[in-house]
Amino acid sequence: MPVKTALPARLKDINHRVRSSQAQWFFDDPRLHFEAWWHANSGRLELGLHLEATPALNERIATGLARQLLMIKARLGQQLDLEPWDRGWIRLYETYPVEVFDAGRVKLTAVRMAELIGVIWPIC
Repeated sequence: MPVKTALPARLKDINHRVRSSQAQWFFDDPRLHFEAWWHANSGRLELGLHLEATPALNERIATGLARQLLMIKARLGQQLDLEPWDRGWIRLYETYPVEVFDAGRVKLTAVRMAELIGVIWPIC
């Protein structure tokens, strides 16, 4: 199941691109994207929002997310972390171990990514 299929109608105009071990979904600005990133060295899959625009824009969005973080975690789970990252970037993400990417895992990942987008993007 593609992520777009699992999204509510108001969010179906999302764009998608694949880069190496990453898949990204974004709306107008690709620097602000949701990402599925397979960390092969650790065997973990990262899903979340990556803010990779200017530090000022990233911080403004992250400040709004931080104000809503309790609500976000109540809806999506306590495993989500909001943290600064490299080059002034910020991410709101979760990771979990994945051993095999079979059809079932791909479907679960698509559904989870759609949940993340559906809850987080309207707050941005």
